[in-house]
Amino acid sequence: MIRSPLASLVLEKLAELGEGTLDAFFPENYPYAAVWRPLLGLDKRKKKITRRDMSSVLWRLQMQGLVERSGSARKSSWRLTPEGKSLYAGQKEREQERREKDGITRLVIFDIPERERRKRDVVRAELIECNFRQLQKSVWIGECPLPKSFIALVDDFNLGGKLHIFSIRERGTIS
Repeated sequence: MIRSPLASLVLEKLAELGEGTLDAFFPENYPYAAVWRPLLGLDKRKKKITRRDMSSVLWRLQMQGLVERSGSARKSSWRLTPEGKSLYAGQKEREQERREKDGITRLVIFDIPERERRKRDVVRAELIECNFRQLQKSVWIGECPLPKSFIALVDDFNLGGKLHIFSIRERGTIS
């Protein structure tokens, strides 16, 4: 599973485009990237993406065997490997799962201490990805099933006693 939003964006765009150069991902101060920025959704981001950020993400994805580079270092182009295509396809399936309502409302309540802030931020980001909305600070509600990857994430982070999921099948009931 790719946890970095920027890495996910790179995989998505390479899957859509087939192949792209590093320059295609750059900030608005690169005039030749002005055409690509809206297409890639980069203008929606709050944080500016630097050449160093993008190089680092592509290098990590290359080390994971998800992307490959061809050409010289300066004029290289990037594309997904078969493993990258497979991972991306799996991510798309999980996204589809996350959006399908099944008539059961779910309530997620957690109390994750400040010293584990990173874990808390990841849990919140995953809940947002699953179309859950915040009722209170650590109380979230949604109508789509939580994917197995979310449950695995809770287990990986050892949050079993700190996060609780309730299913509401009928109005006025919690199970």
